[in-house]
Amino acid sequence: MRGLICDDHPLMRQALAATMRDRWPGVIIDEASDYPQAWAAAEARPDFCLLDLDMPGAEPAEGLRALRARAPGAVVLVVTGLTDPALLAAVAGCGVTAVLSKNTDAAVLLEAIREGIPQLQEHEARTLPPRQQEVLGGLSRGLTNKEIAIELGISPATVKIHVSRLISWLGAANRTDAVARAQRGRVI
Repeated sequence: MRGLICDDHPLMRQALAATMRDRWPGVIIDEASDYPQAWAAAEARPDFCLLDLDMPGAEPAEGLRALRARAPGAVVLVVTGLTDPALLAAVAGCGVTAVLSKNTDAAVLLEAIREGIPQLQEHEARTLPPRQQEVLGGLSRGLTNKEIAIELGISPATVKIHVSRLISWLGAANRTDAVARAQRGRVI
């Protein structure tokens, strides 16, 4: 699976790419900092594209249309700080899956990306590390950290670390939410 992240702000682009690589390690992520780079990268036919509208090289709607022409099968999610209703309406008419605000909480943004790109959910199920899969299994059976630790022969502190990583990885609010999200995503 291949994705393309397009944003002219290096910190935003690199942070989003790093977060996605961490959460979905088997996904190849290409990056672009302006529309001409985005168009060139789209020639590789990414499965999805996260696009900031306000980048050098083209007007937002024009840039998006040219990207769609080069990667017609890609799921496109716009991640932007722009709020002009007329522009966002024009963008919505260009075949994007969703328009997401850069002001959104990181966990909510990741969940929206996960929901908007169903292939990521399938990929998640294959990339959960084995030990975290075992810990998640214990959580799904309602075991406490101590009970999971005894069952797996590890310390409760190590279980706590795995639970924390699972919650973060799944974009969950707590351990119960993590189990529910894992079940919806067929991780368990």
